[in-house]
Amino acid sequence: MAEKKEFKNRFSWSFSRDNAFNTCKRKYYYSYYGSWGGWNKDADELSKKLYLLNKMSSLPMLAGTIVHDEVERTLKAVRYGRNADIVKSKENVIKVFKQSWAHSKNKDWKDNPKWKTNLFEHFYNQKPTDEVLLDIRDLMLNSIDGFFASDSYRFIQTMSDSQWLAIEDLDSFEVHGAKLWVKLDFAIRHGERVYIYDWKTGKVAKENEVQLAIYALYAQQKWNVDLKLIRLFDVYLNQQLPVKVKPTNRLIDSAKVFIEKSIDSMKELLTDVENNKTEIDLFPVVGEDRESYPCSYCSFQTVCFD
Repeated sequence: MAEKKEFKNRFSWSFSRDNAFNTCKRKYYYSYYGSWGGWNKDADELSKKLYLLNKMSSLPMLAGTIVHDEVERTLKAVRYGRNADIVKSKENVIKVFKQSWAHSKNKDWKDNPKWKTNLFEHFYNQKPTDEVLLDIRDLMLNSIDGFFASDSYRFIQTMSDSQWLAIEDLDSFEVHGAKLWVKLDFAIRHGERVYIYDWKTGKVAKENEVQLAIYALYAQQKWNVDLKLIRLFDVYLNQQLPVKVKPTNRLIDSAKVFIEKSIDSMKELLTDVENNKTEIDLFPVVGEDRESYPCSYCSFQTVCFD
């Protein structure tokens, strides 16, 4: 029998990893080190708990994921010549939300935290009001409306299957000696140009431009395309607002510096850089109690304060 390959915790970088690092060092440690291996049956109880908490979602996060999945399903239907119906898409997002809500409320995630929804609001007994739930419903439905009404969707519909480059594909490339993970919502080639789209269900945020700049860096390496031929779009579906971001040399250079500084800061807290090892004491908790920022919405608060 062939020997089972060891699954190692290797250092890598992503936009979400940087966000965790700068929000709270202890959260970062729990997410990328403490929870590692917690999926194994023979893992220690703390690792199992941290892994479970690391897979936790929230109502806004769940809504965003459901919309992204439905947009992906719609685009794939169009790609293969099937009908894409807005009414059906709206029915789908409501159906999936209800299923996810039930999984969370019934604690189905206890046996399968990776694939069954565990909502922060349920786990911490927050009891969202009817108004909050209606807002989540409206966010999803308005986002579906925004996608079907968008110029981006109309433009994509005119493209052939051979022009598609990526749709929710997880991939990586190397920057500053580290593997950098990216997941493009959608990318397509039209003539010599490459169009990259990032679907957003939240509010307009300037920092999202950096994420698009990272996608441009990836596109340069992946598809050997000149920076001048890359078109970047943040499409805010709920507001029906497309924001075009020009990948200037200044923006790209700024993104490179941002990534390099982030990687260096993370590696400074490693006790063994080569093997990606560290110690929990190097990662302090930011907040003083569970009601303070950012602890009040952190999935790991039960470990820090209970």
